[in-house]
Amino acid sequence: MWMHNGGIESFDVLKRSLQALLPDDIFSIPQGNTDSEWAFALFLSILSNHIHPKPLLSPDPIPHLVLRRAMLDTIQTLNSLAKKHGITDPSLLNFCIADGQTVVATRYVSSSTQEAASLYYSSGTSFGEYAPGGHYRMSKSDKRENIIMIASEPLTFEKADWMEIPTNTMVVITPKMNLLQIPIVDEFYVPNLARSRASEFAATKGLLSLKTPTGPPKQYGEVA
Repeated sequence: MWMHNGGIESFDVLKRSLQALLPDDIFSIPQGNTDSEWAFALFLSILSNHIHPKPLLSPDPIPHLVLRRAMLDTIQTLNSLAKKHGITDPSLLNFCIADGQTVVATRYVSSSTQEAASLYYSSGTSFGEYAPGGHYRMSKSDKRENIIMIASEPLTFEKADWMEIPTNTMVVITPKMNLLQIPIVDEFYVPNLARSRASEFAATKGLLSLKTPTGPPKQYGEVA
């Protein structure tokens, strides 16, 4: 299962270059023209190279390290295509892939000054309704993680149950229910304590609650 919240900037400009990278069998998978499905095709193409000669539909599980590498390479390829075509405004690349055993999700923007679209997780031992009217909460009776939920926004009124995932971070849920947060270190990576990011870009697209920046305003395409 593939999910994408955000948008590939100027996708109509780089779409043909992206398609040229795909083998015939994967080129025929997308049934439409959205950036999300062509990003998925790119991911599948890169993943197939990582697991070759094993076929994509092999019943054998794919190690989470391989899924992580394929996701990072997908983002890197999209960034390279944007540079090739002179695209300077950021892409919002909150991707998620799940194969039934592993989940790999990203909160990512191709900018060192802007926040990505929001992403949160909640974990615990049980999740259920505690009051009438749809009031749910995550409960933690011990240190085990029986349930891990990832969502663009908190799904319950219990905001304390939800942890915000930092911008330009990959989240992995392993088959053993371990949750890993891994910084995506590239040209747009900024340590969280080094500089605050502005939220206008994602907020104008309805993908982030507007925050007040602490520093001077910066251009969307600016690189540190």
